[in-house]
Amino acid sequence: MSSSAAGGNGRPFRGGPLIPILFFVTPLFTAASPRLAPFLLPVVAAVLMIAALRRGLPWRDLLKPNAALIALVTVAAYAGLSAIWAANPEAALSKCALLFATSLVVFAASAAIPTLDANQVRRASQAFVAGAFCAAGFVAIELLTDGAITRATMNTFPSFRPVRAKHVTIHHDRVTKINLSEFNQDIAILALLLWPGLLALKVLPVPRRMLLSVLFFLALAVPIAISEHDSSQVGLVASLLVLLLAWVSPRAVVRGLAIAWCLGFVLVIPLDFLAFKADLHEAKWLPMSARARIIIWEYTAERVLEKPWLGIGADSTPAMIVKPKNPSERPKGFVIRCTTGQHAHNLFLQSWYELGVLGVILAALAGAAVALRILLLPAAAQAYGAASFTMVAVIAAFAWGMWQVWLICAVGLLPLYLLMPAALLRPPADGETAPASR
Repeated sequence: MSSSAAGGNGRPFRGGPLIPILFFVTPLFTAASPRLAPFLLPVVAAVLMIAALRRGLPWRDLLKPNAALIALVTVAAYAGLSAIWAANPEAALSKCALLFATSLVVFAASAAIPTLDANQVRRASQAFVAGAFCAAGFVAIELLTDGAITRATMNTFPSFRPVRAKHVTIHHDRVTKINLSEFNQDIAILALLLWPGLLALKVLPVPRRMLLSVLFFLALAVPIAISEHDSSQVGLVASLLVLLLAWVSPRAVVRGLAIAWCLGFVLVIPLDFLAFKADLHEAKWLPMSARARIIIWEYTAERVLEKPWLGIGADSTPAMIVKPKNPSERPKGFVIRCTTGQHAHNLFLQSWYELGVLGVILAALAGAAVALRILLLPAAAQAYGAASFTMVAVIAAFAWGMWQVWLICAVGLLPLYLLMPAALLRPPADGETAPASR
């Protein structure tokens, strides 16, 4: 993320209205269909970069080197190198390219945001809040109606049906039921919208700001709470706690988050073994998804010890799913049979399994460097940045695989959502008037 200001002496950007439109459409469309994130991220970033260049920002300033960018690019390069020993070299190279391109695009777009004029920033922030509100309404309707809109869309356009009908019931060539877990990705998107939206409401000159902030929080928190996505629910509680702590001591909390991120890689394997040894995979009070993850984590942790130095190669887990010799065997009390699964459902463990010691060190340094950049935000925005980082870390620790394309791009959009309202808090540059953010 970047918070540096740049001059705005260049030509006006004629596509200026496009920025608020994109900041309304992007949160709404990605919440309705998270797999649109890889298409919308480059569009949003490109428009922001063009606006900055039109306003006189030298193109070299879009990608000034910093520790976080260098660390992320290094992780991407190492992931690409692991294609040499990966089970699926093409998959490893594609994920390397994805992380590399996303890192460059996000940092370039982040550098472009401070060059926008205050009115553009204000309109884009307002549009984002409106888009997030609409996204929350859409997801809530889907949860309360068992996916009525999605079912109608799938029945009208069969090409929209998932390839694997894991959470969908099809009877007589019609989708008759959608499990709530089918909307877990939509819920994760909502979770990522929460804190940037509250920051925007904090800095925008809107009447009854406190009331709107409460309504916004409830609009997004309620769907998360009634959903079946436990990771977002844990993230909601954890990020709220971090927000409260960061209001008191933002610098200490941000440094603590950087340390916690690194400790996640150190402790993940011992904790996985301890959880399994404590029979938590058989604990009836835990959700079945959590019990299944404990089995996957323990089994994957055992495989990590077989190739601890280099790992099996980036994105190789799906191609090397490890199961017991008797695949039909499921020990009594186990909700699933022992397997490494399609992925580890844990970024920290998957990094160990696929990238080995060196990859883990690089990933730990990259995450810590990103966390520390929160301190470059204006003081009033740092708590919201810390809460957003916490949300991402929790989802990464318990939910999908680390190479999910939609998730990488959705996380890439998060800094742009945060930096837009944060730009209203920056000190005015020479010749500018202070934006009326309050």
